[in-house]
Amino acid sequence: MRRSINFSILLLFVIFISGCTDVKEQNKEIEEEEHGIVDDDNTPTKNTSHFSYKGQEFKIITFFDEVLEYTRVISENPELDKKAIYTEYVLEPFIDKSSLKDITLGDPLSPSSEIEQLEKKTNELLENQEQINKWIEEALLKSAELLPGEDTNVYIFPVNPEEWHVINTGGGLSGLTYSENDILLKFDPSVSEEMVKYAAAHEYHHTVNFLHDSIPIEYNILDLTVTEGKADYFTSIVYPEIKVGVFRTEPLSNEAEAKVLEELSVNGKSMDFIIYNNLIYGNSRKDIPRWSNYKIGYLITESFIENNPNISILEWTKIGARGIIKDSKYSDLLP
Repeated sequence: MRRSINFSILLLFVIFISGCTDVKEQNKEIEEEEHGIVDDDNTPTKNTSHFSYKGQEFKIITFFDEVLEYTRVISENPELDKKAIYTEYVLEPFIDKSSLKDITLGDPLSPSSEIEQLEKKTNELLENQEQINKWIEEALLKSAELLPGEDTNVYIFPVNPEEWHVINTGGGLSGLTYSENDILLKFDPSVSEEMVKYAAAHEYHHTVNFLHDSIPIEYNILDLTVTEGKADYFTSIVYPEIKVGVFRTEPLSNEAEAKVLEELSVNGKSMDFIIYNNLIYGNSRKDIPRWSNYKIGYLITESFIENNPNISILEWTKIGARGIIKDSKYSDLLP
């Protein structure tokens, strides 16, 4: 159930749900272990945070120490093969600590050549690890209160210094949801509290969506676009006050919306990721702006909710892209 669409910048819209301000205080049923100090063997570890909500178990597992081991070995032995050392010190420990046994070297996990910068940034993240974990924990608890899912693991890595697009245009964060149980987040030290919470809620929705709505490998461009829109709409419910995201700062103009809809009308049934990248990264020749998949996906979901105001979050999460589009003002996208 692997999904390979990067989080990058996501969107927001305002839907206010009262009673989401402090899940831990309002829900005494949360059974939490002292900000996470258990691993799979219930052995104390500083790298794993473990908490639960109404029987749903969460783990946040950081790999900062593993990355620092990689930088240490390469710094001391620059002639060594970076791919081999990264595999030994980072990738293999990740596979051992996760349920993702088919992960290979490459996007999203790859060795950096900028060793000094990677070490510096990773140490900065390590210093702020407890705070980052608290932000993620809050977002997951708020999300689970509104939309129960299965046990969820969140794996945390630093962003490589070479990933300038994440650092400069992605808010210092990228995310990947592999299945109904597994999320991977990569941070740059510049990431804000709002972006961390936003990303955690967005990716959490993907886990529940994947639980109920087929497997991502079967998705076409329309499916992927609506999936991102559903996750963004959910995030706006969890955090209506958060102002990050391109939807609020750079909504689609009427002209751009028409161009994006034209692209989806022609290529929506395609499973070609080169075409989908036109929506993610933009295509100036077609006048398609960056992050159009999130923007139009949000508008489609918003239109569906407006037409079905009494539907629950779980109900619309379970509905596939075709059903969401069919009962929205964008139904012309369907053949």
